Amino acid sequence: MCLVLRRLSSITSSFICLLLTVMGSNCRDDPQMPQVGQIIEPHTTEVGSFRVLRVIYSGPFSDVYLLGKKTNVNEKFAMKVERQVGNIRPVLKLDVFVLREMNTQTGFPRFIGAGQTPYYKYCIMELLGPDLSKLRRSLDAKKFSTTTALQVCIQTLQRLETLHDHGLLCRDVKAPNFAIGLESRASIIYMLDFGFARKYKDKNGVLMKPRPAAALMGTFLYAPMASHKREEQCRRDDIESWFYMACELLKGTLPWAHLYGVERHQLILEWKQFIRGSGRKEFLRGLPQQFDHILERIDSVSFFDRPDYRYLISQLMFAAEQLSIDLKAPLDWQKNKRLVRKAHWVGELGESNMASDLMRENSDLSTANDVTPVDVETWRVWDS
Repeated sequence: MCLVLRRLSSITSSFICLLLTVMGSNCRDDPQMPQVGQIIEPHTTEVGSFRVLRVIYSGPFSDVYLLGKKTNVNEKFAMKVERQVGNIRPVLKLDVFVLREMNTQTGFPRFIGAGQTPYYKYCIMELLGPDLSKLRRSLDAKKFSTTTALQVCIQTLQRLETLHDHGLLCRDVKAPNFAIGLESRASIIYMLDFGFARKYKDKNGVLMKPRPAAALMGTFLYAPMASHKREEQCRRDDIESWFYMACELLKGTLPWAHLYGVERHQLILEWKQFIRGSGRKEFLRGLPQQFDHILERIDSVSFFDRPDYRYLISQLMFAAEQLSIDLKAPLDWQKNKRLVRKAHWVGELGESNMASDLMRENSDLSTANDVTPVDVETWRVWDS
């Protein structure tokens, strides 16, 4: 009996390893992937060489490693790695492109270098702290203080304005895609993960016309209504996703967070429509009154319009003024250093999964998925 159990355990481990390999994730035993102690030498030789210290994160599309400078391992960086073969949706090329474009902009990770081997591609960038989702869920109340939330909302909106002014859409705005800086930069919010980014201007700077239909792109929890309807996304839609994220940071869990997006994305759309109608007052309860004006302004933006970022930020600043909030006050994680350490142990939220395949191939998914704990079940969808 014990022998059988051991055999089953071995088979299960092998299956999981195979599954992760197919999805593009790291299999720690794969000698072709970066190994602890290995020296990485980017094609950009002037940045020097790096030593692999450990795996930080292993996900469906890519893996992230902690690196140290070969000459000084205390000088640390992050390396994002993507397999050359068998990756369902290669995204690293987009990440590298956006990081290069935004390399001198405040609140975007500093691009260090990139390269490839016959087995994987990699991008080395500035090392950041935990993301906003993990920090929020590390708090007992599962929400930031109003002082911190308003500062974070302003910074994340500024990041979107900068990205948009460089001719790029994010199309996956959510708390896990924003992280804090380390040490002296802990008050700076950084934007990262640009695997769904898309240009919205052509090479002559002219706005591109919307396609007649588009993929359901983003994360169900935060996806704009246009995405649910499979319509082309624009700058307004990034701001709409930002609005849902902002409400979550201030209030805690969104009311549709318990819904299993693969099966219930239409119901999530109905929720988002409901909060614009008879459910608006209840949804906005507990939020600064300016959020009503913010949602109204977002919904008034047409496909080709540039969102009025200045107005939106001014509303957040007005909310802070009315609440006697100092927008230069220390943030929650600066006042409580333990919060950052705790966030490293919080599970992932909004991991990218093969949702579009599930939607096409599994019309009778088990309803057991519907009871996934709140703050865990969010799925990304892409055009296959």
